[in-house]
Amino acid sequence: MTMRHSSGIQKLALAGLIATSALVVVAAMVLGIRLLTMHRNQASVPPTTDAVGGFPMNGNLAPDFNLVDQFGHSVTLSSMRGREVVLAFIDSRCKTLCPLTAEIMYNAKKQLGSSTASQVVLVAINANPVANSVAAVQSWSINHGMLHQWLFLTGTAQQLQSVYHQYGLYDQVTSDGQVTHDPAMYIIDASGRERLFFETFDSNTASDLSSEEIGLEAGMRQWLPQP
Repeated sequence: MTMRHSSGIQKLALAGLIATSALVVVAAMVLGIRLLTMHRNQASVPPTTDAVGGFPMNGNLAPDFNLVDQFGHSVTLSSMRGREVVLAFIDSRCKTLCPLTAEIMYNAKKQLGSSTASQVVLVAINANPVANSVAAVQSWSINHGMLHQWLFLTGTAQQLQSVYHQYGLYDQVTSDGQVTHDPAMYIIDASGRERLFFETFDSNTASDLSSEEIGLEAGMRQWLPQP
């Protein structure tokens, strides 16, 4: 009886191990598909490449869009040709990670100096297709000191979701109105081509913020318009 019982336990343990392994494999496959979608144009980089310095992209033309800014003015990506664009996705109700992204963008551009900074446009696209009014993006910009520092673009839910899809952005709204989205940033060169991809760390420590600002500044300098 003892031997049979022990054997039964071993079989159950083995079955559990096999089931767990299968779940791990499935999860890994899902994650792989997710990353491929999110970084659809990302070039191959060495395993040691750090996201702080940005992930190189393939230089494809960035998808164009036609949205409105925090002042109600129509804006297209193609209208910014000739200047470098730093493009981020910001939830107009976010009080956690998105303010860090805005802070990193602002400080990195500031480090360029006024003359060089004039060649760079900071652009945010509303990652909240529910809170999508001009008033919502204007209020967020005011509350975070960015009203005249960037273009915070919004549009109809359909327009915004189309942009998310074009940029491979994961963006989901729960039944209670909470938004989960990729904290993505892109550097787009003066000819409208995607050059670098960044993601904001979920950390507000001074060292992490400084590292991200340094990395983004370096990326900005790398892709400034050529004379």
